[in-house]
Amino acid sequence: MKSLRGRLLIAAPGLIDPNFARSVILVASHGDSGALGLILNRELESDVSDVWRQISSEPCVRFEKLHHGGPISGTLMAVHDRRPLANMLVADDLYVATELNAMESLAASTDGRVLFFAGHAGWGPGQLEDEIREGSWFVAPASPDHVFGGHDANALWKDAATLAGRREIQSLIGPRHIPEDPRSN
Repeated sequence: MKSLRGRLLIAAPGLIDPNFARSVILVASHGDSGALGLILNRELESDVSDVWRQISSEPCVRFEKLHHGGPISGTLMAVHDRRPLANMLVADDLYVATELNAMESLAASTDGRVLFFAGHAGWGPGQLEDEIREGSWFVAPASPDHVFGGHDANALWKDAATLAGRREIQSLIGPRHIPEDPRSN
């Protein structure tokens, strides 16, 4: 399977695992050794500044909500749009920071857009591909608007599921046969 890096995984309505039900995940890396993603629509109650003191003694001027990136605990990560601070390239204008110095720079500035994540989602070799074949996930291209658009959790899932559904329909019947508003059929 072609790499899914830079794609969204949208939980199918039938996916009932509480870790992933109605989730939208940005795939940050995907290859032969597995995949890593960050859940975009799970905000925690804590602000980044609330937990920053546990991470670094450097200043933090960010007050955005911390996000629950997935059920696997680990170091803090950030998705951002500042290429010089990228530890991982995800897609155009979407990068991941994992190293402390990059995180400190992101936390100490209000430049650019950034989301901080505690935890992440992960899949072993072939596991994600199997879940997609089983119908647990829809796949769609990610954009900075999906990540930084300020959608509430349910709205992001609905918007992303609609996008994925349209792409699936278009691949099956061809765009010239799809009315602008399918409800008008």
